Amino acid sequence: MTISAPRYELVGTSRESRSRRVWVITTEGLRRRLTGLNLVLIVLGALIVGVEVVLFTTPGIAGFLNGGGSPQLSNFATPYNSVNYLILATLLTASIGAGAIAGDVATRSIALYLSRPITTLDYLVGKGAAVGLVLVLFFLVPGVAACLFAYFVGNVSGGLALTAMGAFVLVGLVMVVLFTTLALFLSSLTRRPIFAGAAIFGVLVSAEVLAALVRSVTQSVQALYVSPLEDLLAVAQSVFGVTPAIDPLGALGVVFGISAVTALVTYLRVLEVEVVG
Repeated sequence: MTISAPRYELVGTSRESRSRRVWVITTEGLRRRLTGLNLVLIVLGALIVGVEVVLFTTPGIAGFLNGGGSPQLSNFATPYNSVNYLILATLLTASIGAGAIAGDVATRSIALYLSRPITTLDYLVGKGAAVGLVLVLFFLVPGVAACLFAYFVGNVSGGLALTAMGAFVLVGLVMVVLFTTLALFLSSLTRRPIFAGAAIFGVLVSAEVLAALVRSVTQSVQALYVSPLEDLLAVAQSVFGVTPAIDPLGALGVVFGISAVTALVTYLRVLEVEVVG
């Protein structure tokens, strides 16, 4: 035994890196979203892409569609030849994006996030990454996998499969950006996730219906620019070598414009929460 006083040493603490903080927000968001209905929608989307790509690149069907020719890049565009696939994507976006910010506002956990050494940008990047990565599973992974499968079963050449994979990645990234920014924006407008989900689905579908009605009345395809789904459809068809109804560059401009505006407004709204909190 000893009667000498114990010695204590102050151990310094280190703050987690900024990237680590963002990653924690992202993984927590992914854990909440990769469940139940969302997984069902992802699987349905994968089945649509996989079955249609493999089916329409088989030599017999591709030859019939191409007037006797071999499979072309346009044969990979079948998921984007109608808005049905994008409507399914809209359902998924409404499901995964509804509570992205609204859920935190409802529980006041957003104030807890922003009272820590987490900036508004860190918070939004983490939330956006969680939503975006789920959409990547929906848009990019099935397309790339279907192209590889079409190559391995001998439907298409390696060069065509590689080109199609690049097209799926390019189109998928554009769609991920638009759907993610729009979901975060609408989720930031309310504290009720169910209202945010209804808003995401309602805005996209209502714009599609409005564009179709205006086009039928005016007989002008310019009305289709009103619908983000039609803009995405035009961009996708152009990349895959299918002639779209509207100018793809104009449609791409609308998509990036919507993404930029919604991202900016969302940042300003969350910045307001930080000041109040």
